Amino acid sequence: MINIKNDNNVEMENFIHASLRQNNKSKCSWLRTHRSHNILEPTKINNNFLVFDDDTLIGGAIGFVDFNWYFLDLLWIDEKYRGQDIGTKLIREIEKFSIQENLTGVRMETWDFQARGFYEKMGYSVFAQIEDCPPGTIDYFLKKVLK
Repeated sequence: MINIKNDNNVEMENFIHASLRQNNKSKCSWLRTHRSHNILEPTKINNNFLVFDDDTLIGGAIGFVDFNWYFLDLLWIDEKYRGQDIGTKLIREIEKFSIQENLTGVRMETWDFQARGFYEKMGYSVFAQIEDCPPGTIDYFLKKVLK
């Protein structure tokens, strides 16, 4: 009898991760040649960029490399420092890093009340969107191919 239950057991979660990774590697040549043989090894490599004014953290970009792309997860600048091209400099550093690492490009998402226009000015294009995520908001997915 098939039985589905809500369960956050870490061992079972690891088993599912390992099983899916093994299946994916068997079907994708890039994964076979670019992934560790250790199926449980984390696939994400964090690469964060922090901005300081003297010793005070005033912003940064949090992201990781996976599947030969840089995934920009979060970008934040303290409100007092906005409008000073700090975000532009951060994006340029991320792109410089991505080019040096021979990555395909940069991917991110932003909500309709955040920075879609900023990213588009930097050459990013929307490739998907989800409405009502969160409710009343549009979640935009953007990318920029660098090679």
